[in-house]
Amino acid sequence: MARVTLFYPMYNELKSLTPMTEKALKVLRAVSEDFEILIIDDGSRDGSGALADELAAQHREVRVIHHEGNKGYGQALRTGFANASKDIVMYTDCDEPADLWLFAAALTHMEDAHIDMVIGYRLNRWDGVRRFVYSKIYNGLVRLLFGVHVRDINFSFKLIRREKLKKLHLGAGSVFIDGELLAEAARHKLRIFQMPVIYQPRKHGTSNFDSVRAAMYTFEEIWAYWKRRRTQTHQRIVPQES
Repeated sequence: MARVTLFYPMYNELKSLTPMTEKALKVLRAVSEDFEILIIDDGSRDGSGALADELAAQHREVRVIHHEGNKGYGQALRTGFANASKDIVMYTDCDEPADLWLFAAALTHMEDAHIDMVIGYRLNRWDGVRRFVYSKIYNGLVRLLFGVHVRDINFSFKLIRREKLKKLHLGAGSVFIDGELLAEAARHKLRIFQMPVIYQPRKHGTSNFDSVRAAMYTFEEIWAYWKRRRTQTHQRIVPQES
């Protein structure tokens, strides 16, 4: 059985956290004898940080990492990546956008030594007009600029081998972290298996991503990453003066 880290970021997820964690424990106990669950508390202010600590006290497999203040989704994922200790690193969101039992199926694909990542793509989704437009522009830019050719770039259902993850340079603070992860994977020629999943709409709370401000921040980070990649390429091509 694989050694597995599952992590999920949270910000004010008081109603979602306990059912999410209890189900995660049930799923991982069925698929792995050596696993950990990381809850990344991104500065929650509704008491969910304290609840996460209670869950960690009750279950030795659960660990909580608290951010001092709200650092953003990208930093939350980077914290999860940096603190994962097992061979396979998996992440999703605290509101369970895809049935956690699908990770069991995803892990069977990771048994193939030729597969470096498994990513989910939504068979169904419910987007408002504004979010639909943002998504089309965003996905088009990431595919065009970085050679990312997958069906669903930003869905938070991904698995990656930790040895491969260590090679990737991630710096995004926004939801572009998913696109940056895949852009880095494409740059390093990681082999990706795409897995269809049924999207489950949020049961509690509201999304923090559907705003003009969040969209502008994301596009700024895409531009910054593109410039960084261009600079790195130029430095490799231009010979240094002796």
